[in-house]
Amino acid sequence: MGVRDADEPVERVFQALWEGRLTRDDLTARKIASFLGQTTMVLYHHFGSLDGFLIRVDGAGWRRLAELLEARARAGADARALAVGYVEFALRHPDLYWLMAERRFDRAGLREQGRLRLARPLWSSFVELLRRYGSTRPAEDTHVLFAGLHGIAMLTLSGRANLGEDPNLGEELAGEAPVEDRNLVEDRNLGKIPASANLGEGPAGEIPAAAANPGEALAAEALAAEAAAFAAARRLADLVLLARPREPPPPRRRT
Repeated sequence: MGVRDADEPVERVFQALWEGRLTRDDLTARKIASFLGQTTMVLYHHFGSLDGFLIRVDGAGWRRLAELLEARARAGADARALAVGYVEFALRHPDLYWLMAERRFDRAGLREQGRLRLARPLWSSFVELLRRYGSTRPAEDTHVLFAGLHGIAMLTLSGRANLGEDPNLGEELAGEAPVEDRNLVEDRNLGKIPASANLGEGPAGEIPAAAANPGEALAAEALAAEAAAFAAARRLADLVLLARPREPPPPRRRT
């Protein structure tokens, strides 16, 4: 494989993580090379190291997230819907999101090698998005909003948010959501939430005795936890940014 084809393995691994065909446990040099049908030299020759390769996949993930949020913004979504979109991205693609936000990189070494050139432009795109939503301190607000949304996402994915203690909580919070936010689970660009995410279990992880099918009970708890996470994301957006009012529809022409 020549240098001109260096983007192809990055795209293949990114897409496999996006679709759930690879997990975080597969992100070793040996397993990635096997997935690509190559030797580990493909990583070291073109990317310098495993970190050099994975930081490119990481960047592809952030670009995809930026594109999805930008598309929602252009469609007229308010700041709350953008916050939900961030959390939804993490819940739908947990292993890709882990690479993007949790895996430790040798960033000093990557910076010395000139492999973090896209980091600043990508971050700037998020800052600019918040500026367009009325932030007077967009750089600071981006840090605050992303930190909060990351916390919501990771607590939900780990099942440690204790969102399932009240069986009615998810339904109540879902009922508070704007109509356009209630069907986000069907967003084909973001995919479906993995059944293995173990969301919303109570302290004892108990299944209601009345449940005829334990799987259905766990699925209901997962949806409740997801609804609570989305509600928290909307609330955080309210605290960081004033919701941008929707533009009124154009007046109808009289015939």
